[in-house]
Amino acid sequence: MITVLLALLSPAKAEAEAETKLKVEPIIDAWFAYDQTSAFAVDAEGTQGGQGGHLDTRQRLGVNFVSGDVTVGVIVGGNTEQIWGDTWDIPGSIDERGRHNLRYRTPDIRKLAMTANLEAVQLEVGLTTASWGLGMLANDGIQEPFFGQPEFGDRVVRARLTTKPGAESPWHFTVAWDRVLQDEVSVDVSTQWTNQAIASILWRDDDDQAGLYGAVRRQDELLYSRSTRVTVVDAFTDLHLPLSSSLNLHLAAEGAGITGKTNRSTTYNARDRVHVLSAGAVGVAMLGMRDDTVMVGLSSGFATGDGDPSDDTMADFTFDRNFDVGMVLFDEVMGGIDAAHYNLVTNPAFAGRPPDGVEASVHEGAFRRATYVQPRVELSPMPWMRARLGMLFAWSTAPVSHGFYTHRNGGVPVNHLKQPTSGHALGSEFDWSLQVGPFLEADHPLGETRVSIQGGHAFLDSNLGGDRVDRYIMMLHLL
Repeated sequence: MITVLLALLSPAKAEAEAETKLKVEPIIDAWFAYDQTSAFAVDAEGTQGGQGGHLDTRQRLGVNFVSGDVTVGVIVGGNTEQIWGDTWDIPGSIDERGRHNLRYRTPDIRKLAMTANLEAVQLEVGLTTASWGLGMLANDGIQEPFFGQPEFGDRVVRARLTTKPGAESPWHFTVAWDRVLQDEVSVDVSTQWTNQAIASILWRDDDDQAGLYGAVRRQDELLYSRSTRVTVVDAFTDLHLPLSSSLNLHLAAEGAGITGKTNRSTTYNARDRVHVLSAGAVGVAMLGMRDDTVMVGLSSGFATGDGDPSDDTMADFTFDRNFDVGMVLFDEVMGGIDAAHYNLVTNPAFAGRPPDGVEASVHEGAFRRATYVQPRVELSPMPWMRARLGMLFAWSTAPVSHGFYTHRNGGVPVNHLKQPTSGHALGSEFDWSLQVGPFLEADHPLGETRVSIQGGHAFLDSNLGGDRVDRYIMMLHLL
């Protein structure tokens, strides 16, 4: 597919530039990965999570047409596709990653938008991806995570205006309206109508930037006459500070808060609607030495958790599912437990009527209601080689409990195996990766092609059953 696309684009690019001076820029971002995760229990009924060897793939292919101050971008591609190998044993399709079967879906339109640089403003109209800051809350799924692999990507139909006080000013002021097509809480455009109004201030000076973002969001569940009204505030900073001729410090942080009301999910003591009040933050500090051939540092973050799921306030905060924290504990283990929990709650043999909004309890491996610390090391002894090491330690910010089994246990917390829990520990994880490449010249269309192998080894606390879960990924990445 990629070879055919390049063959078609090359003569088109030459002809267009020669006749109309229209610049044509091909876009290629594709990967293929062999992935496997050892088995682990996701409920007390004997259901197993994890997968044997299977082949995942994702392609983002497109083109930018640039003429003067106007750019029209077209990109097709989609979520991760599982095209060969083993599937997991958790039935149903509630987890959007589709790990229960093999398939190759019709690619989504990732971008079909026009951007025009006018005298005083930049105008963008059309379908596009959405990202902000470090990607904790809005994430387009393009940036490579420290460990793991990029999978999803927020998509919106957007009308945006951005202006600057002057041509050389580092300040950018933006207002926008979005019709949300896909993000971590709005995944089915046929049954969810989601709109948001956005205003932001961004300061950018070369690689340094900082910004403040606010959004008012309205989401309606069309089939069930339920709705969510929230206000979101998010601030971030990303700075590179030279300390000496051989040392530099990279500091980045993002924090967000959400407040509002929803009746998508209600509680025993709030049958009409619940208040939403949650917050999260993440920070990264990396010290670079010897022209960044050696980097050591730390990533840490937290997301508030709901200590009383029966009151009138929902305090759980969920990161965007594209913001990876490790590659096993949350991606695999917590994601599998979520999907199995949904099956228990909606099983007529166990419950006559599932609670409202139960589908929102499936987070597809997103980091949520927890805090983590991850020391990191990155080594680049050669321009074509990079190695990474990391240790992840995680704790829950709410009592460790499984909603279904805890309810049947009279409200006394138990985990997904019906075992009593105590404290907040979730477990630890050791991750590593080795990347080799690029192999081609920088001006080659596939000049950033590289291969990598990664491993993640999670050691679950007794609150999660005490098992060890291993994951390995071998990836070919084409850029």
